[in-house]
Parts: sequence; structure tokens; C-alpha cells
Amino acid sequence: MGIKVGWSMNIVQKMLSASDFVKVKFFNQRIPIAVRMEVTNRCPNKCSYCNVWNTKMEEPSKEKIFSIIGQLKKLGTKKISFSGGEPLLRDDIGEIIDYCKDLGISPEMNSCGFLIEKRISQIKNLDLLKISVDGPQEIHDFLSKREGAYKDCIKAIELAKAKGIRVSMATTITKDNIKHLDFVLELAKKYDIKAAFQPLKPLYRGVSDEDMKEIYPSLDEYKRQISKLIDLKTDGYSRYMRNSLIGLKHIYNWPNFPKLECSAGKLFCIIDTDGSLYSCDRITYDGKSPNCFEVGVKKALNSLPEIKCGGCGFCGSLELNFLFNFKFGALKEVLWLLK
Repeated sequence: MGIKVGWSMNIVQKMLSASDFVKVKFFNQRIPIAVRMEVTNRCPNKCSYCNVWNTKMEEPSKEKIFSIIGQLKKLGTKKISFSGGEPLLRDDIGEIIDYCKDLGISPEMNSCGFLIEKRISQIKNLDLLKISVDGPQEIHDFLSKREGAYKDCIKAIELAKAKGIRVSMATTITKDNIKHLDFVLELAKKYDIKAAFQPLKPLYRGVSDEDMKEIYPSLDEYKRQISKLIDLKTDGYSRYMRNSLIGLKHIYNWPNFPKLECSAGKLFCIIDTDGSLYSCDRITYDGKSPNCFEVGVKKALNSLPEIKCGGCGFCGSLELNFLFNFKFGALKEVLWLLK
């Protein structure tokens, strides 16, 4: 396995110890180094590919969130990405981020930038702010179904960078923005940040399969545009893409992805607003998922059902899965995430 694997294992050990990696990889134990925590369903946007804003759930109290963060710390979690809905709608989001940071867990946040001017001083301890940008202003506002949504994104990027907060962008690829991916990449270059490009896949509580079909890009156009990203990745734009080259080649095969052993529910998981625990939000679930508020995170994690999935192109989990499968083409991008 040689030097390359030894070097790679050093990177793995930044996330978890060698013994823990062995436990996860070879003994099927669960150590959630990366967790996405949904802290609200409220959102000012009504994106075409998302139905979270229309999902009614009681918002968890700050005390419940603190308890979950504490439990995750004991289980070995290194990163928590606070999401929703729009986390900035919570008055206490700054306290949640600070508590996470104080426990030694790296806090990140997914956001549409709404209320950024009001909250910027509260989120100063974020290690990464991930802003959803789906194209030029008219395209982004159309997909978000909210006038001013694009301006909020730009404002968030500029304010966060001014405060020294790392920023990245995420773009969900639809038929409406498929020809504007180069715009997003140029935006990333302008602000010297990274952009992640992700193909559509139905979410566990998202729009219906039939609705998704209405916004899927044509297969020919999709492959043409991903080919362009692959070329740009090797032609001076690498530093502006969160996707690795191996990742881009993987998502080129959408919607029939190559086989890749998934670490969902083992190295990463999702905790929903009501405390439900999921291996991933791009899998259809039968029955009730284990609930962290009811039985605690450890028991819920160990109660997760085995997943059945045809694969996905979700950038964050995909890069971890390459590492999990000893595919080292994503090391540069993983290192960036571990800063």
C-alpha cells in the first residue's frame, strides 16, 4: 500500500484515530465525525427542489440542541453543520455556534444569507459558512421563489469574508441553471472561495419524484456541462471548486452512479429538527427513524437501519466516501475541509 496510503492515513487521523477508523471500516462501528443538525424548518425561500420550508415540526430548544452537541462530542464528532431551513432565523444561533466551538467541535452552517447583517456578529465563531447560490440573480431568485434572495447571498459572502469567516458556495443543478454553472464558478473566483456542484436527487422529505422530474436537466446537457467543469478543474479553476476531479467524474454518471461503499450512518449522519436520526437525507425510509431526543444519540445511532441506496453526488459525503474506500483522488479537497 506504500507511502501514498501512509500519507493518506495521516489525513484520516486528523478526523479520527487510526483505531477508530479500523472500527468503522472493518468492524461496522459508528463514529459520526461529521454531523448535519437541522435546527429549524423555517426558511424565507421556497426552492423548487426542497420542501423543508413546508414541513411542520416543533423547533428544538437551545437546551435540547446543547444536549445533542454534548453527546456528539463524546461519540467523537469533529464537525457539526447547522442547517434547516434557515439557521439565521433563530435568535440563539450564535449561542449554539459558540457552545459547539467551546466543546472543540468545528461549527459550520448552511445558509441562504437571510438576516446576515443582523446576525453577522453572532456567528463570528463559524469555521465555514456555506451559501446556496444557484446561478445569476434572475435564475437564483426564480429557483428560490423570492425576490432579493441572490442579493442576500452576495451580502453574506462579502460580510463573512470581511469578518474572516471562511465561505463556500453550493449549487444544486437543475434544468433552469444548468447553463449557468460557469457563472457560479466565476463568482467563486471573484471572491476567492470554493463552489460545490451537486446533481439533483429526491430528499427524504423533499418534493415528490414526479415534481423532481419537472426540474431535472436533460441528460445530454448535464453531461456537457459536467464535462466543462472537469476541463476547468484541470485548467486553472481547481482552487475554486470543492468537488474533486474524481468527484466530478463520479457525478458525470448521474443519475446512475458508479458503485461506491457508503459511510452514511457510520462516519456521518443527519439529525432532523424533531430529533430523528438519519444516515442520509437522500434515502427513502420505511417506518420511523430512531429519535435522539427520545433515546439519546448513541442508541439512536446504533439503531439505524441498513441503508439501500443507488448512490448520490452530494459533495460533502461523496468526498468522505472516497476516503472511506481508499480512493485518494479527493485528498486535497478533504484537507481543505479539515482546515
